[in-house]
Amino acid sequence: MACSVGDDLDPPEPGQFVHLDALAGLALRRPFSVAGIPATGLLELLIELVGEGTQALSALPIGTTVSILGPLGRGFTMPPSGAPAVIVAGGAGVAGVRLLAQRLAQRPEPLTMLVGARDRDHLLHRLLPEATPDGRLKQQVATDDGSAGLPGTVCELLVRELGNTPDEAVVYCCGPRAMTEAAGVLALERGLHCEVSLEEIMACGTGACRGCVVKTRDGYKTVCSDGPVFDASTLVLEGVACA
Repeated sequence: MACSVGDDLDPPEPGQFVHLDALAGLALRRPFSVAGIPATGLLELLIELVGEGTQALSALPIGTTVSILGPLGRGFTMPPSGAPAVIVAGGAGVAGVRLLAQRLAQRPEPLTMLVGARDRDHLLHRLLPEATPDGRLKQQVATDDGSAGLPGTVCELLVRELGNTPDEAVVYCCGPRAMTEAAGVLALERGLHCEVSLEEIMACGTGACRGCVVKTRDGYKTVCSDGPVFDASTLVLEGVACA
C-alpha cells in the first residue's frame, strides 16, 4: 500500500512506524512499519489482512483520505563504518526491516538477509534488496514446511550464519515475538550487538496509555515510544529455542 502524505510528515527513519485511523467506528488506530519511501511525500506500508481494521483499509478506494500520525517510535541505528550487518526477518516482519535493508545495501560493507515464513506463499524476501554476484549482499530463506529454502526456522539460518560472522557485525531482527527473542538470545550469546523491533498492540502510539509495555532490565518500557526498536541487551529475553 502506497500513501501520499504530502510535505508535512517528517522523513521516517528505518524501524519507525505510522498510526492509521482505519475506519470510522473502530476505536483504535492501527500501527504499520514504514516499509519504504519511494519518493518525497510518499510512504509504502505492507498490510497483512488479519482483522477488521486491515480489512477496512484494504477496501478503501484509491485516493481516500486517512488520518495518519507519525513517524512514531525509536528506529534502528546504523552500524559503525566497516561493520557488516545481518538482518533476520520472519513473516510480515520484512516490512519492519525493508527500509533498513535498503539503507544498508547502499553501504560498501557486507549485508546478509535471512528471511523466514511458514510456507513459500508467505515468503517476502523479494521485497528486500537482491543478492549480488560478488556476495556483498546475500539472501537466505527458510520455511516451516520446507516448501522453499531451508526446511525450518529463520533462527536456524541465523545459527549457521553466526559461525561465519565477524565480532564487529550488527544483527537486526523483526518478526513474531518468539522469533525475535530467540534471535536476540543467539546474537547476544555470540557477543554481537543486536537490535530487535517488537510487535505489540498499540492503542495511542505515543506512550500515554502504557498499554504496550515490555519488560526490560531497567523496568517496563512502552514499545510505541521507547521502541519499537530496542537494544537486545536491555530486554529481558525468554527466547532460548530456534523454533
